[in-house]
Amino acid sequence: MQIITRKKCTKLYQTATFLVLTLFLFCSFVDASAQPSIVKGRILDEKKQPMQFATVFLEENQLATTSDERGHFILKSDPGTYTFTVTSVGFKTYKKEITISPNRPATLTVIMGQNVSHIDEVRVRGRSLVSQINNTAYNAKALDATLLQNTTLDVSQALDKISGVNIRTSGGVGSDNNISLNGFSGKHVRIFMDGIPLQGAGSSMNLGKLPIGMADRIEVYKGVVPVEFGSDALGGVINIVTRSTRKTYVDASYSYGSFNTHKTNITFGKTFNSGLMFQVNAYQNYSDNNYKVKTQNLDLATNIYSPEEKWYERFHDTYHNEAVVARLGVANKSWATRFFIEATYSQEYKEIQNSNLQQVVFGGKETNSKSFIPAVNYLKKDLIVKNLDVSISGKYNLVESQNIDTMARRYNWAGDWVSKSTAGETSLANSEFSNNSAFAVANVKYHWAGKHFITLNHTFSDFTRKTESSESSGTTSETETLRRVNRKNVTGLSYLFKPNRRFDVDLFGKYYTVYVKGPMDITGGSDDPIYEESARYFRSGGYGAALSYDIIDDVLKTKLSYERAYRLPSERELFGDEVLETGDADLGPEKSDNINLNIVYDQDLGRRNTLHLEGGFFYRDTKDYIRRLVGEARYDGIASYTNHGNVRTLGVDFEFGYFHNRRFMINGNVTYQEIRNMERYGVDDRELIYYKDRMPNEPYFFGGLDMSYNWRELFGEEDRLMVTYTAAYIHDFFRSWESEGGKIIIPGNNTHDFSLNYSMKRGTYNIAFEARNVFDAIVYDNFSLQKPGRSFAIKLRYYFSK
Repeated sequence: MQIITRKKCTKLYQTATFLVLTLFLFCSFVDASAQPSIVKGRILDEKKQPMQFATVFLEENQLATTSDERGHFILKSDPGTYTFTVTSVGFKTYKKEITISPNRPATLTVIMGQNVSHIDEVRVRGRSLVSQINNTAYNAKALDATLLQNTTLDVSQALDKISGVNIRTSGGVGSDNNISLNGFSGKHVRIFMDGIPLQGAGSSMNLGKLPIGMADRIEVYKGVVPVEFGSDALGGVINIVTRSTRKTYVDASYSYGSFNTHKTNITFGKTFNSGLMFQVNAYQNYSDNNYKVKTQNLDLATNIYSPEEKWYERFHDTYHNEAVVARLGVANKSWATRFFIEATYSQEYKEIQNSNLQQVVFGGKETNSKSFIPAVNYLKKDLIVKNLDVSISGKYNLVESQNIDTMARRYNWAGDWVSKSTAGETSLANSEFSNNSAFAVANVKYHWAGKHFITLNHTFSDFTRKTESSESSGTTSETETLRRVNRKNVTGLSYLFKPNRRFDVDLFGKYYTVYVKGPMDITGGSDDPIYEESARYFRSGGYGAALSYDIIDDVLKTKLSYERAYRLPSERELFGDEVLETGDADLGPEKSDNINLNIVYDQDLGRRNTLHLEGGFFYRDTKDYIRRLVGEARYDGIASYTNHGNVRTLGVDFEFGYFHNRRFMINGNVTYQEIRNMERYGVDDRELIYYKDRMPNEPYFFGGLDMSYNWRELFGEEDRLMVTYTAAYIHDFFRSWESEGGKIIIPGNNTHDFSLNYSMKRGTYNIAFEARNVFDAIVYDNFSLQKPGRSFAIKLRYYFSK
């Protein structure tokens, strides 16, 4: 069925044409003779041997590159005076002030010394852009995604390697994922891509479907969030920074694995001497997801579930999605440090095997969607005056989706079915929805004297859903024809004072406004609700502070942050997902007081051995906590959302790492958190039996371990073999309230993964073999949904750059 109509295609064409004309209009103001100046040279070690992959960057304008196999590098920048910096794991940081003259290259030869006094994690590349994130006053981590691009991991699986982060999924490839981050989960954690909110881009673009090859690094902010993101997040922010290089490159990979799983990712791009650049990224995921689950089966004749659990193969869970992202722009011009337009097209098809409960199984329910997303990004450093930087980004999400549930049948796990008197496995649905959203983000930064930094951010978002056509829908019932609108504005202002390299303090404030229109129950929650289209507004302000201090310079650092924050309900919480979730347009915003305390210790042990230790404490006191509920009825399993009341979170996380000679690495993390219900009385003023219980369906003790070893020049001078072992642990946790009768426990699990990665010709040709959950543990997740067992995969990758 064609979902995007001709009228909409015309609008898409007009939008794309406008963006292209805008690009050429900007270019018409460029002085064609103006060319960026060049810094070039070579990076050598103490033995005068060339160093590959050393990070070279200019601190003032954030331009960065890496040295090639012969140690050579080249950077293009506007003329001026800069701090030239070179970093590499296991070596001292090199810094030198240089002056770049117009039309005359600056040539440098750098000799790097060993025995660095401070080294970031092996996962973090050098101390360039990512180190600036790790060294801020915020509880932040930057994961170097380029070190994982020979694996079959998606972005969400890569995040599982960071302390305090637990990724929970509802099944195999294409399933929904839920992020737990230092006591908060779900929509409490906001997702960004290149600083622009990823929400509203369609389910084909969520973290579990993005290949790791798209990312250059992944930034994670736990708890308190910088104003640059313009976010109303309570639990933190995850920002995926896509790959960007001044080189010409091609990166192509294909993997095949268990359950007939195929994944492909192709990225290529080029930057011309004129500064014009283009980049294309295309990827696809496909899987039958026909792994086995152990569950109770329904006797369709007696309508009784079997008392014993047996193994059944999933038979209606095929998933595939395809996406292409194209970017065209310019860099280092007099009118723009960076300017590009971007267009994304994606499509998705998903069969739905079961509801939010394991026992409820379907045989004909499915969804599909298509999306088109034009975007624009502009950055100008030193606008009008020196040290005044301005960036403006915007995108528009056009998402068309279809929910199909027309079969008058009831299935069980054996694949048997019986006819129903009413159509639809849940209720009749054959509906097309239009979910359109727009985002605009503006950042203004100014700094002076090297000590004072001011940032102003404003983020605007607008979401509208309307029904294009429909027979009926069980999750929206008679309200589906009513409009759904969610419009937000978040403004933030911060002042950072950094008197020296050991101390900094950041003070900030935020102002929130939101407008919601949708179906609201005018009866006040009666058993026979009546819905009318209603609107409401919300305005409030938040504030906070973050500071860091190096107790021992570059060895022992402490960080402390506090925030009074609001989290505005998401579109999915307000209006549902059209398939297995209902929304509540009456949901109120959450208010929370958040505290983070972290201590970081990095020590060089000599002979290229490094130790990294980090401990953190977090506290959250949240009012009107938005809780996700799942109907426990055997034939229901539909999720909904409600404002629960008061929830308090106390937790600690710990991370350690030991790195030897860039060959051996061991890294582990553990998190313990108490997420307790502090709402003492119910609606009838009686004390709740589950007062001070742990919140249901929230893991409270989990951790992970990574170990890897590199053999260099094993079979050739330019070859490398890496062996990696990964373990993950989650303790048992409750799906329901502990103090209530009939409580349900979700069993914990302990999984083990192994991988071999062989690279030839300095990473040009790569082959990887992976074995996941090798001991075939039974792994349960959200609301006892079972995840795949033992699986294997092989990946081939070709990478070329110059």
